[in-house]
Amino acid sequence: KTYITNAIELPYSNAKLEATNKLIKDIKRNAFGYRNFENFKQRIYIALNTTKEKTNFVSSRA
Repeated sequence: KTYITNAIELPYSNAKLEATNKLIKDIKRNAFGYRNFENFKQRIYIALNTTKEKTNFVSSRA
């Protein structure tokens, strides 16, 4: 009950982030794999209509 009340009263939402995640998942699903990660990343930037990345990508694999 408190979560519903907070959702109605507070102006915070993660809808934009969830929409971005869905877009990336849809691109991945429709592509059937990319040859390399750079092509996949460029396709995401094109779909999001951004010209450059806002943060640096950090790979979790060393």
